[in-house]
Amino acid sequence: MVERLNPDIIIVGSGIAGLRAAIEAARTSSGKADIAVVTKVQATRSHSVAAEGGTAAVLYPELGDSFESHIFDTVKGSD
Repeated sequence: MVERLNPDIIIVGSGIAGLRAAIEAARTSSGKADIAVVTKVQATRSHSVAAEGGTAAVLYPELGDSFESHIFDTVKGSD
C-alpha cells in the first residue's frame, strides 16, 4: 500500500538551498505549514554534503588551516 502525503509546501532537493528553504518556510508559517523535502538521493548524499569544496573554506589560518589542506581535503574526499 502506498502512503499518500498532502503537504502544504513541497521542496525539491535536500542540499543546502533546499534545507534552507524548508527552514524559512517553517519560520514564516510559524511552524504551522506541513513541509515535505523530496530528494532522489539519501539526504546525507546531497551534492552540498558530498561536494567537499562546496561548503568548506579556509577560516582559521592562524590555527593551521591552509589552502593546501583545503585542496587536499577536497581532492581526497571527492566523489
